[in-house]
Amino acid sequence: MSVPLSRRRQALISLGGGIFLLFSGLLAVFWQTDPGVGLPPGTLTPRLPDDPALVFEIEIEDSDESVLLRRTLEGWALVSNEGFPADAALAGRLIAALAALEPMGERTHLTERYEALGLGDPATGGDGTRIVMRDTNQGVLADLVIGRQRADGQLYVRHAASPESWLVRGYIPEISSAAHWMELDFLALGRSAIREACILPESGPGYCLRRPSLSSERFDIVSPAGYRLVSPGAGDGVATTLARVRFRDVRPAREIRGPRDAEHRITTVNGLELTVSVFERDGEYWAKLVAIAQSDAARDAAVAINERADGWAFRLSDLTVDRLIRPLPGLAVAVSDSPRE
Repeated sequence: MSVPLSRRRQALISLGGGIFLLFSGLLAVFWQTDPGVGLPPGTLTPRLPDDPALVFEIEIEDSDESVLLRRTLEGWALVSNEGFPADAALAGRLIAALAALEPMGERTHLTERYEALGLGDPATGGDGTRIVMRDTNQGVLADLVIGRQRADGQLYVRHAASPESWLVRGYIPEISSAAHWMELDFLALGRSAIREACILPESGPGYCLRRPSLSSERFDIVSPAGYRLVSPGAGDGVATTLARVRFRDVRPAREIRGPRDAEHRITTVNGLELTVSVFERDGEYWAKLVAIAQSDAARDAAVAINERADGWAFRLSDLTVDRLIRPLPGLAVAVSDSPRE
């Protein structure tokens, strides 16, 4: 028995409507997100792209360390590290990076699978990195947990208050440690700039090394009298230690009390005098810096160093300590006033 054309047409229309409803439902499920988050838009942080200057405070936490930065009149400061100046350029890159995160697709919302994506809660020892950005009224502009970066350059992210996780296109710079923010490599005078270095070691006599001429690459020992270097160039490494130094940590200078244990003072070819006072405390070596301009040409450099170093003590690496305040024995030997037979 044949089915009337009108009934077949009605059945096809019903079938088409059902397919449309099914497709719409699947699409809705695919795009469904936490209603408080409002995803997926073009970004996970809707307020940041419009006005990144709104960010007043940045809090970063991983399982090992917590870092708090705050914007000041002078720039960014590490509140978690006694207000030491923070890298403003890095703050700008981080804000821009969060603002530019582009969701590529939703991933798991199951907390037991977070660790596989590097999204574990750092407050409970998880391997994620939580980044919170706030405005001046402590309103939250972003609150994300950053997970594993994949080989294809994409990474996993989730909102700290939402179970959904996302695969996103973007890149987050190294920011989880205070050391990333401190710019502890600010002292970079350059080897050719140093004319003379005078060292007062922890033990033994003090001594001075000097280039015989501005064109000379090597340093000679000029005091105390009656000494010569064990070999040509033996004093070059000591004399040029401050050509470039990366400090390891920083703390308020007031916490390093008492007399210095050693000293290294250099004079540059343009008249900058820089004194590094060295203090040994509990097996660690800390340095306090004071710069003096002995000429107009050195004034800007002295101001720049003092602005960064005033009120702070900087921890030295073992390698830097070894070169900075090396004792005279082993570097130079006493010579007789009369030639040997």
